[in-house]
Amino acid sequence: MKNHLFAVLLLLAPLLSFSETERTWTSTSGKTFRGTLNSATKDSANVRRSDGRSFDIPLASLSEVDQKYIAQFLTDQNRATGLTEGPFADRIDGEWIKVPREEHGILFQMYGTSKLKRLKEPFPLFVHLHGAGARAMDVEAGKVEIAPQRLASEEFYDDFPCLIIVPLCPPDTFWGDHTAGLEKLIDTLCNSLPVDRNRIYLSGYSMGARGIGSLIDSRPHHYAAALFADGEAKMSWVETTDTALWFTFSGERDLEGAKKVADAYSAAGKIAKFDGYPDHTHNQIHWTLAKTEGVYEWCFSQVRSANQEPSTEK
Repeated sequence: MKNHLFAVLLLLAPLLSFSETERTWTSTSGKTFRGTLNSATKDSANVRRSDGRSFDIPLASLSEVDQKYIAQFLTDQNRATGLTEGPFADRIDGEWIKVPREEHGILFQMYGTSKLKRLKEPFPLFVHLHGAGARAMDVEAGKVEIAPQRLASEEFYDDFPCLIIVPLCPPDTFWGDHTAGLEKLIDTLCNSLPVDRNRIYLSGYSMGARGIGSLIDSRPHHYAAALFADGEAKMSWVETTDTALWFTFSGERDLEGAKKVADAYSAAGKIAKFDGYPDHTHNQIHWTLAKTEGVYEWCFSQVRSANQEPSTEK
């Protein structure tokens, strides 16, 4: 029990340190006072005033700014304890776990090991979107494309412990149709577990690569890095996003166009890598990217800077 409490406190420290800071509170009537947040529920906050007195304040009597502050405090409490008592706690057990569509609007598989529970800091989130050929209404647990499969292997996972998410796209739809649902899922995971919001990584093959492009278009300053295997490369990203991009293209896709985007991105002072394989087929290319030496090292080394921290809501 003591070990469990110590682990929770270690996670709480970086996530909840803002609660130790004295700040100005404002009531709905406009009155202000200085104080430090001790604790909170969804209905009230316990605040220690600068004179040392503590008292409960109904949330409804506080300003909108104060209510958002407390909402973030409660979210971070859930994040800190999410590995032991949250909705995903029993699903992080070293196996691929299938989460039904009814729970979060998208059927997805997740993988994480007990190593995440021993970490002393928030961990990365790795989201992989599959190609069109894998669309289905259901999938066998553990059946995933090569990129997440290799990342979850003993060869890589110990060096890059993270939460891996592989959603399933229904038949007759495209990932672009599910951008809002994917964002909601990513936000739910980030609000329920101690995910490092500055280290959210995207990976996709073909239709999946176009899907992660849609995620970047929607929230251009939200993701640390993205791995594209034969997806659409957009010149507009040179102006709109600063996500680190790694393109791997076969000779059956617009290899030259993707290289132009990567070159322009780099010329703009942003991080981009490009690998072109004119002799490779489209079906080979996601294997090629996943087996490229250093691809996971590069991906997990990308971290959004503090002044670019993604928002917790759209």
